[in-house]
Amino acid sequence: MKRKQIAVCDREQDYTLRFTEYANRRRDPVFTVHGFTSCGELADYAKEHPVDILLISEGLSGEVKDRTPFGRIFYLSENEYPDKEADRPRIYKFQSCPQVMREVLSCYAEETPAGPCAALRQGEMKLIGVYSPVGRIGKTSFALALGRELSKQKRTLYLNLEEYSGFSVLYPYGDGWTLSELMYFLKQGKNAFACKLESVVRQMGSLDYIPPLKSPVELRHISRKDWERLLEALGRESRYEMVILDMSGAVDGLFELLGHCDGIYTPIREDEVSGAKLCQYEETLRLLDLEEVLDKTKKFWMFQEKDLETFIQAEGRRWLDL
Repeated sequence: MKRKQIAVCDREQDYTLRFTEYANRRRDPVFTVHGFTSCGELADYAKEHPVDILLISEGLSGEVKDRTPFGRIFYLSENEYPDKEADRPRIYKFQSCPQVMREVLSCYAEETPAGPCAALRQGEMKLIGVYSPVGRIGKTSFALALGRELSKQKRTLYLNLEEYSGFSVLYPYGDGWTLSELMYFLKQGKNAFACKLESVVRQMGSLDYIPPLKSPVELRHISRKDWERLLEALGRESRYEMVILDMSGAVDGLFELLGHCDGIYTPIREDEVSGAKLCQYEETLRLLDLEEVLDKTKKFWMFQEKDLETFIQAEGRRWLDL
């Protein structure tokens, strides 16, 4: 898929420079950003390089109305609460660059017509599941640690599919969009999934993640087919080489999703009750003729911190060698 060309035009050179530097820092395959401080420079560039999205300060808005048309125009407003009913979308200029980009890409995705879809990577996406029938065992801590290890060399996305992830407390992301908005976008059958995805993704160092669902009620309304539709879209149109699914038993179609995984990690404990739960889980898989899930599963004790770090590093190298 060809990169979307985004132009930012503002008389304030420092603002334009900082914005373009940040936006291009991640070398995102979905878009590339170019900065301009005058409409003349912008017009000259647009003659030979079609601009898909233009972000321009309100003070310069009158200078582009009759010039070479741009794909989609957004006005950068100095008003913190811009008029949403104006002729063109207004976005608050002085919020963070990531938030500006999220608003722009989300709006663009909602209105973009159908186009050719293509994965933004070489090779197939690897899907890693993390699940255990035993609770309070450090499953999420392990999944995040593995994700951070993989993200050092591979584009990695972490998805939390638990009823109560605790992310809004542990990793505050404000009132931004969550996995719920992305799932709703898919259900509507809209296009430009890659742009919508970029509008909801957050970063935890080099590891990307989508803020999880805020309520278990939302989780119960997402069907197995919805989850499969998400995984198909990620495999078809995303840039991620690795996707980690941190799952709970409340996920509809849990066993089917585990079956789609290229590898599964199941942390365990050695006490009697934990062993009984694990035994019942494995017997359920056998009754459902899902021995393939067992074959792809690696069980491990939650070791002391040093041993766990060594284990994660070794598993990271193993995935990178596949």
